[in-house]
Amino acid sequence: MHNINTRTLDLNLLVVFATLWETQNVTRASERLSLSQSAVSHALRRLRERLGDELFVIGRGGLVPTARAAELIGPVRDALSRLDDALQGSAPFVPAAVQRKFRIASGDFVEFLILPRLIQHIARQAPGVMIEVVPLPPKNAVSALLESGEIDLIISAPMTLGAVLRQEPITTVSLLTLIWQREGLPPGRFPLDLYLERPQVMIEMHQRDGNIIDQTLQAQGLARRIGVLVQNFMAMPVIASQTGYICNLPGPIAEAFAATFGLSCHEPPVDFPAPELVAYWHSRFDVDPGLQWLRDQVKSCAVQLP
Repeated sequence: MHNINTRTLDLNLLVVFATLWETQNVTRASERLSLSQSAVSHALRRLRERLGDELFVIGRGGLVPTARAAELIGPVRDALSRLDDALQGSAPFVPAAVQRKFRIASGDFVEFLILPRLIQHIARQAPGVMIEVVPLPPKNAVSALLESGEIDLIISAPMTLGAVLRQEPITTVSLLTLIWQREGLPPGRFPLDLYLERPQVMIEMHQRDGNIIDQTLQAQGLARRIGVLVQNFMAMPVIASQTGYICNLPGPIAEAFAATFGLSCHEPPVDFPAPELVAYWHSRFDVDPGLQWLRDQVKSCAVQLP
């Protein structure tokens, strides 16, 4: 038995072998492969030497495969087919037919604003697709989780990350300031003196990462009072309704919860930049058609925000 190492075997010889099997003729094989007859004969000779078998012998109707050739043809065809499939790339992504789960890391802000619309889109277009939402990971774990594919997409406030990660702005959402309706504030801009004096409900991640509200106030030599830090946006209007504290929420969330919790919505006393949402993924999945489709759906849903 000959020791064959595929690392040193010219794979083109296997292509010639499979073509000779199909044509049973050196001339026809050379025409199909766009090679000279001598090149095909030379390839067959090399393969015979490597395998220690004639592979094909002359018969009445042309080349006749040996028992060893008959043993090899199935695995060789299968290997060449698999290689062709791999080199052709992924099959087209057909939303209506695909069965796939995507994992998105985001905060409750995104779950409230974008996820309901996203699920509606997916239910219509790709019923076999499942979305799993997981918590935002620590910044030092983002790159590894996206590279491994454990997380497909991260949607969050802007972050400074490595060059191997891709990013795309999704949307911006203006802030509104909420307070008890019983305060009787007139519609319009929130009074600056009350804004600076009254304690506020703040989400903890904004204290950790910095935020546009405090940065804007600091640039004007101002500072607000933080009365309580919470873990998610949904807790903010609940606490504000029971304490009289102020909270600042993205417009769609503020308007959805104001009446429920007896709060009134106002333009902030200072023009804060609208918070931005950004989608992040790893560069190794740039050409993944499924992930491209998912990003398009997320962006489309974000554009529809009120």
